[in-house]
Amino acid sequence: MDYVEFKILKAIADLQVPYPQADRIRERSGIDAEDLGVRLELLEMQGYVRTRRESTISDRSLPGGIYAAGLTTAGKRAMAGERW
Repeated sequence: MDYVEFKILKAIADLQVPYPQADRIRERSGIDAEDLGVRLELLEMQGYVRTRRESTISDRSLPGGIYAAGLTTAGKRAMAGERW
């Protein structure tokens, strides 16, 4: 996991809701929508987050239809580990 991915996990954790909206994660992390969508998909494949998707793209969703993401148990453990 690199610094940008850690920032994404931290942004999700800081919002203090189970599945924060993608636009709120983007605002908090400062990462553009396209990069955030790709990184959330990678973090999901690694088991750190779970994403929620919608079939119709709205102004609040990222490319790929991701509209929310939440930390898994592995993601919460990663937040407790090494910090940059």
